[in-house]
Amino acid sequence: MTARFRRCGHGTGPLHPADQKAIAEFTAMLTARQRPALWTGHGDAAVRITPDARVLERGRPVEGQPPDADPVALVLIHPDTKTSLTGTLDCTRARIHGAWTTSYRLLTHAFAGRTLPEDHNLTP
Repeated sequence: MTARFRRCGHGTGPLHPADQKAIAEFTAMLTARQRPALWTGHGDAAVRITPDARVLERGRPVEGQPPDADPVALVLIHPDTKTSLTGTLDCTRARIHGAWTTSYRLLTHAFAGRTLPEDHNLTP
């Protein structure tokens, strides 16, 4: 049996490559949260499903709608498998954080192993 050790941040010596990868992912997520990429109406969007904006989900706009539509008809999808998690939802543009990047994966319900809340009210 192999023991797993977690680095506390006060250890001596160089960081393990796995630690460096985790730090790089976390730093990229913080940077993306502070400076989100502009969502132009095309491609996937990072959607705040809770008013406090701690959780972001991946939303894909429905085909055929204009890029400047408000509210936006979209479907929340799984960040890794890209399968739909909900039906079509109306989402105001105020709830869209920015364009989806893989850095936001750490902030999704799927990454935390939780299911989405039952009430999907994406209006402000």
